[in-house]
This record gives sequence, C-alpha cells and structure tokens, in this order.
Amino acid sequence: MKAFALALIVLTGGLNTPADAATDTAPTMGQVTGSVWCRDSGKPARFASIQLVPEQVFLAVPLDPGAADGAPDAAHNKMQALTLALKSAIKNIFNGSDLQTLTGLDGSFQLDKVPAGTYYVISQLQGYRSPLSSLSQAERMQPDATTLAAITSQTQKIVVASGQTIQTRIELDRGGALSGRITYSDGSPAPNVTPVLLLRAKDGSWTQVFTSALPVPTDDQGAFHFLGLPPGQYAVKAPLPAAQMIIGIGLGQMSTHMATGDALVVYSGGALRDADIKPIELAAGESRTGINLTFPLDGLHTISGIVVAAPDGHPVNAGIIELQQAGSAAPVRSLQDNKDGTFALHYVLDGAYVLKVNWAADTQAPADGTPCPLRCKELRRYQTVSMPVTVKDDVRAVTLTVSAAATDQ
Repeated sequence: MKAFALALIVLTGGLNTPADAATDTAPTMGQVTGSVWCRDSGKPARFASIQLVPEQVFLAVPLDPGAADGAPDAAHNKMQALTLALKSAIKNIFNGSDLQTLTGLDGSFQLDKVPAGTYYVISQLQGYRSPLSSLSQAERMQPDATTLAAITSQTQKIVVASGQTIQTRIELDRGGALSGRITYSDGSPAPNVTPVLLLRAKDGSWTQVFTSALPVPTDDQGAFHFLGLPPGQYAVKAPLPAAQMIIGIGLGQMSTHMATGDALVVYSGGALRDADIKPIELAAGESRTGINLTFPLDGLHTISGIVVAAPDGHPVNAGIIELQQAGSAAPVRSLQDNKDGTFALHYVLDGAYVLKVNWAADTQAPADGTPCPLRCKELRRYQTVSMPVTVKDDVRAVTLTVSAAATDQ
C-alpha cells in the first residue's frame, strides 16, 4: 500500500494548489459502524472484509459517455475524474483514514476515521456473493462504466458527514459452488495444479473470473472448489503444473521453475480445446460437484527448433514463441526461446497449428552479469514470422527465419 501511495505522489505532482493545501492537511472525519450477517443461516458473518470505496473511484471514467474516445472533452473529463480519485486516495492514505477492516466474532465492525464523503460499502466472505464475484482481473483493474454501474446497483451507498456516525447492516447471500478433481488419464491425482474458472459472457466468449486474492492449487488428491459464485454458465480449465515455486533448505534456497512451453491445458467436460467447451449451468446458490478434468498421457508430441536471422543464419537469442490453433489468434502455448535461439514445446496434441515468433531480437547482457531480460541492450529487432505446422508426431528441427525490422534495415 505504501508503494502504491508513492506511485500516486509521482503521478499527481503539482495537482494541489495553495488554495486547497489547507483543506488537505485538515481532514474532517466521521464514523461508520455496522454488522454483517449471513442470510441463509441468520448467523454473524465472522471475519468478513469491509471496504469503503470512495465515490470518486466510480467517477474515474468518462463523465460524458457521449464523447468519443480521443475527443478533447472525453480526455478532459477522464483527467478531471482521475485527478479527483488520486487526490482522494492520497489524502486517505496519509491521514490515517479507516476505509477497510474485518468484522469480529459477532459480525460487527467499526471504522472511526472516515473522511467526510460518499462511499459504497463492499463486504466479502468466502462462500458468499459480493458485487465483485463475477469480475475478471481486467474488470477489477480497469472497470468501465458498465462494470461500475453493475457494482453500484448491488452495493449499499452511504454519505459520511464530519463528526457523525453512520450505522449500516449488510446481509450476504450464499453463492453457488463448483467442485471436482483433476487427474491424469491413468487415474492418479494431479496435485498442485491451479485451475482457472471461466464465465461465459452474453456474446458467448469466456472470461477468467477471480474468486480469491491468490490462486488456490489442487490438494494431494487433485481436488478443487470454487465458492461464492453468482448464477451463470461456467467452465473450468487447468494447465499442467509446469510452473512451480521450489523451496529447498538453507537461506535463499528458493527458485521458480517456469517451463511454460509444457503447459498443456484441459477443460471441464472432457474438452481438450476451448472450441469444445461445454458450459456448466449454475443456478443461484446451487452447488455442483463432480466437475472433473483429465490430463491425457498418450498422443502428445514435441515441437522443437531454432530461431535464426537472415541473411547470415545466426541464432537469435531473444523472442517469444507462440503456438496457435489454426484459425485462432489466441495462443495455445507461449514461451521465451533459449539464449542459443532454440525452443521446445512439449505435450502438444494432434492438430493443425500456427507457430509464431514475436519480439525477436539480438540482445547483449551487461558486463556486470545481470541476467537478461532485467537489463539487456537490444542490438537489433526482427520482424514477426509465422509458419503452419501439422502435428501428428514429433515435429523437430523447425527453423524460423526472421528478417530485421524495417527501422534496422
């Protein structure tokens, strides 16, 4: 939070004027108290989170929705609203304001230092629905006007005045639940897999939904569950656990294995491709079990090769390799090539694909030994190259030849 505050200071340097400096250093405070209850049990919602979200946050979108993006009025409105939101956030951080807390054993909460203003009260408790339950990460980070309207329509709005106490009561509805297991095709469980919940939008597309602050991997039996879900059509996808944190013994014995090129993805309902996903219909408060996913152990292949530069054929030591299904721009798999230009994608299913290299470049590591890409000098950038690949067996010795980008020619 402090780091965020420092970023805000940099972004808002020069926003304050002498006229408002005095008001910024003398905030007016009120108090918010209340309780949170579970509607299904009638019991207190113990250790539920409470957040007071200033109304300015919901104004940090174009104030004139009719203005076209890029128009002067739209740009002015966006800047004006963002300035208000940032100034409010800075004052709340440095004035020791209370804008979030947890309920106690009796479900009650108390915020004693709330700057005067208008707020939306958001409460979250595992297993129960909140206005944020069905939002993707992108919608949480950069909500548009439609997203914000949906949140405010489900959220209690309060006005806090200086020296006054606002009392509120919140009742939480239990959400739906999906649970199941992830296994390998020989029946053994797949532990430490991070399943991803997908929600189907009105246009039929699938959006990743975040139901917890941190990803929750499967247990030793491959079991997983998602809680607190609103009604809708869902699916679950899971990649092979090819990226893991490894903790050894002794100080500093921690490392990360990132074999992203090995991350075969499977879906609920037995689907092996996103086009074959079968939606899971979930009613309000419904609990669905037996949502199982299986990693195949047979019929998997390797695509390997090298990225070289034209015209001399030297290996290109930086670039992102993508494998796409034919007819789709979405990557099935992606990884960075090795320092010698080589790459390998394992556990690839039969099918027609497009192999693509983006951001190919010759780079040079600094003399002090700092590893790339933390501080690399780019010597030459290359154009994007694609080639079709049909996989029925291992495909080896693929050569992707890239030409220098126009600015380097």
